[in-house]
Formats: sequence, structure tokens, C-alpha cells
Amino acid sequence: MSKLLYFALLIVIGTLLGAFLGTAVSAALPAGSPLARLLAVEISPGLKPTTVDLGVLELTFGAVIKLNVTAVLGLLVAAVLFRKVLA
Repeated sequence: MSKLLYFALLIVIGTLLGAFLGTAVSAALPAGSPLARLLAVEISPGLKPTTVDLGVLELTFGAVIKLNVTAVLGLLVAAVLFRKVLA
């Protein structure tokens, strides 16, 4: 496998693990705590689903990435690990 494929896979796994851990920790904390509110903040950049109807063919395009603080931290940790181990 190429280094680019390893990098993409590691970034996706790091982001998913970070998002999962953030959601789990946020659920375990008391509801009104500042840390729980910080971990619950999400941004969703992307393209909402858009449909193109051509009469005989209907296409739907869209992609949205949901990121929170821990997902970004997981992404950064994965990038550093890639640099240290595989680069």
C-alpha cells in the first residue's frame, strides 16, 4: 500500500476514534458542566444533499463532515503518529 493510502486511513481512524471518545466523555459528564458543553460543540462543513433531476436519471450529491473538538484532536494525533512512524 502507498503512504498516501496509509495516511488517509490513519486520519479517518484517528478522527473517528476522537469523535467517539468525545461523545462518550460528554455523555458521562454532568449535563450542565462547561466541559460537556465544549465537547458537544460540532461544526458541519460540507455540501447538503442536492438533487439533479434529468428526467430519466435522478442524481443526488452531498457530503457533510461533522467535527468536534476531540475529533480534531484525534486527527492531529493521527497525523503526528503517521509522521513519526511511517514517514
